[in-house]
Amino acid sequence: MKIPCPKCGGEVALRDPEGFPACPYCGVGLVLDRTGVRPHVLYRPRLAPAQIPSVLRRWAERRGVKASPTPEPPRLTYYPFWRYAREGPRRLVPAWSTLETQWAELRLPEAEQVSFDPALVQGAEVVEPTVPEAAARERAGGPSVPEGDLVRLPVYAAAMRLGNVRFRVAVEACSGVVVSTGAPGADGATTAALRRAAWMVGGGLAILGAGLAIRPFALAAIAAAALAVLLYGVLASAGRGSAG
Repeated sequence: MKIPCPKCGGEVALRDPEGFPACPYCGVGLVLDRTGVRPHVLYRPRLAPAQIPSVLRRWAERRGVKASPTPEPPRLTYYPFWRYAREGPRRLVPAWSTLETQWAELRLPEAEQVSFDPALVQGAEVVEPTVPEAAARERAGGPSVPEGDLVRLPVYAAAMRLGNVRFRVAVEACSGVVVSTGAPGADGATTAALRRAAWMVGGGLAILGAGLAIRPFALAAIAAAALAVLLYGVLASAGRGSAG
């Protein structure tokens, strides 16, 4: 079976319909989709496995939670996406069946691109595409959107721990963007701030009540000072916890 290359128009002989051929003229990698032949591109990872724990710690700090990476090494997986050119940044649509909507929020990284070759994945897991390009194009905007090409993004699978709770996260291996559905709420910092505000209001009322209820004034002042010191200690501890 012979097909034209979608990039240069050269004739490509398909010997294995399930394989990943390359054009003998321009060298672009190809993938045989249900609706045609598409360019097939691989993004090379920019982050090494040893860098992932520090990426995850910074991510947890920004969310205001005290989560930490587990000792197990991250595993590299190449996920397939259909890539569409639109006004502004190019859009990615997952090319495998997934109900996790956060994958569609990923943006293309600034990283080296090469034609896909199975030898380049070096033992990493490769998720096979199951969503036809035409179906993905409907999600990207319909028939008016030009046909897309298949790209594979490298993603590290890692685990984190919050207290006794263990949850999975994914780190896009080019830009370090963290993808997660089961992590603690992104409003962790907001929750911590509301908790501190509640302590401040409650402590202030307690100090005021002590001043009004205790006689003589010297005892009231001592009680108020003790409550203020206690309140300061609680708020300082909460602040350290949210920043860790």
